[in-house]
Amino acid sequence: MLLTMPTKAKKNIRPWNRRGSVTGKKMENRPRSREEYHSARWTRESKVFREKHPLCAICLEKGLLVPSEVVDHIIPVAVCSDFWDKTNWQALCRKCNIEKGNKDKRLINGR
Repeated sequence: MLLTMPTKAKKNIRPWNRRGSVTGKKMENRPRSREEYHSARWTRESKVFREKHPLCAICLEKGLLVPSEVVDHIIPVAVCSDFWDKTNWQALCRKCNIEKGNKDKRLINGR
């Protein structure tokens, strides 16, 4: 009687579910973000702003204490002329930022 060591089952790598692959939307069709978001100045100033505003502004209005993760433009940059106007900034959690961004896109696109 020959005994063999158990082996780990092989993972099935499905071509439609590979790591790093973009699903659904093609990257070339995705709108490019503004250059300012990739600058050292934005990284520095948004970090300082979040340190001064550690809680999500929208959640705070609802009475929830949720840490802020991103800096959002209250009036979208597509509409507002000054990217660096800090009176147009608010600190948000990722969930609120996504929801607000989707709402802004619908308003801008007229849907």
